[in-house]
Amino acid sequence: VLDFIEGIMEEHELVGKVQVAPFHPLFEFGRSGDGEDDDAEGIDNYTNRSPFPMFHVLREEEVGAAVDKLNGDASVVFDRNIRLMNMLYDKLGREGVERVMSCKASDEMKKAVEEVLK
Repeated sequence: VLDFIEGIMEEHELVGKVQVAPFHPLFEFGRSGDGEDDDAEGIDNYTNRSPFPMFHVLREEEVGAAVDKLNGDASVVFDRNIRLMNMLYDKLGREGVERVMSCKASDEMKKAVEEVLK
């Protein structure tokens, strides 16, 4: 599907104007690089997982402005997201993270997420 969307972007000359970020309940980066198991089960895969398949369309100009505010280092966002997922994993375990990310979190889990996000 992403290839189809990228083809449409090329056809309508949107490459360089917008970018599409995929999110999916089973998203995998391939090799996670989180240092623990370095496979499809890496906790960093959850940074691009969502309860339902979706695409986030971003304007390149706005992405560029946001990266400029991060001193040109877009990896700051990805690194922060991985740190947050690791903190959730430490607090809730893999099953807890899976429940949170699939919108099946208990009230106790929701409180733990709030604590991590503070």
